[in-house]
Amino acid sequence: MHNTKMLHKLALYFAEHGLPASYFHFKRDGRKPVSDRDTITCIGPWPYVLRMLKEHHRDYWDLAQPTQEFKEEHNKKDPLEALRAGTTEK
Repeated sequence: MHNTKMLHKLALYFAEHGLPASYFHFKRDGRKPVSDRDTITCIGPWPYVLRMLKEHHRDYWDLAQPTQEFKEEHNKKDPLEALRAGTTEK
């Protein structure tokens, strides 16, 4: 049995901040409401956590998914473009 209070805290957090790309991104996030160790210990492995969020907190799960506009915005940015613009050939 998973910890429902902890799962609810995670669902609210993910609805506000979005789903992390992986468990390691979640682990490095300093703003998370529950430690990664407590999450794994009280709820279960990361895929199980995501499955439980999807099953028990469907509305928050839908809010946590990135929108199409967000995906397009991040795909268009080229991080090296600013560097290329600043260099001149001799």
